[in-house]
Amino acid sequence: MSIISDKRIFYVNSRNRVSGTDSDFTYTFDYKDKDYDHVVVLQASIPKSYYLVQEGRNTFFLNEDGNQTIVTVPRGNYTRSSFMAQLTTSLNAASYHNWVYIVTIPLLSTTGDTGLYTFSVAGNSGIQPQFIIQIALFEQLGFNENTTYTFTGDQLISVNVIKLQLEDTIYIQSDIASNGVDNILQEVFAMDSPDFGNLIWVCPDIEAYSKQLGTNNSNVYRFYLTDEDGNLINLNGQNMVMTVMMFKKQNVYELIKKFIKLELMK
Repeated sequence: MSIISDKRIFYVNSRNRVSGTDSDFTYTFDYKDKDYDHVVVLQASIPKSYYLVQEGRNTFFLNEDGNQTIVTVPRGNYTRSSFMAQLTTSLNAASYHNWVYIVTIPLLSTTGDTGLYTFSVAGNSGIQPQFIIQIALFEQLGFNENTTYTFTGDQLISVNVIKLQLEDTIYIQSDIASNGVDNILQEVFAMDSPDFGNLIWVCPDIEAYSKQLGTNNSNVYRFYLTDEDGNLINLNGQNMVMTVMMFKKQNVYELIKKFIKLELMK
């Protein structure tokens, strides 16, 4: 059991950063000569302004009889139907041989919903194309990363249910915190927040969610948002805000022992 013997609360707004962007920035904490040893995020509001399909992670390869081209999906948020339509457009634009592709979903008036895409090709004279999936778009397409998939009978069906929620969890990382393994200051769950809404975090237990203060001797710290794989999240110009508390944690039992020792010495 511990008690907080000293504390200071800071209101962090990425718009008031020293440098960087709203999702990867440095921030100055106005304090001096305090013996803080723990830090915790009391509250945070992060705009869900990042996209389902992000620039730099929006391509896969189409292989037609040994000819590879890049299929590019424009950045943005998509519904299942709009993503299906965009995939059809992007595949046909990328086709080396001008084969005709179409992407479909189950017709719900006549069958059950599997949550899968079906990719069909025509004009290919029986030659079966391939999708070469790397680390981008695999969840949205319903495939596994770093895997090649070959059409069979002019068709390819997603092997997994498609996922149009980009990130289940956003990590606030910072050199202000240290646990000897990573710089994760706080994780924030994103499932219940709508696109272009806000992710809200309110700390339920200060002691349980606090982190050891890092060894940075400066009062300027870096904060950055990542997904579960450590990829930076782009907030697209929207600012995030946090309430951060630094404090000194003291063990109650140690304090009691010291008090008893002092009493016995009198």
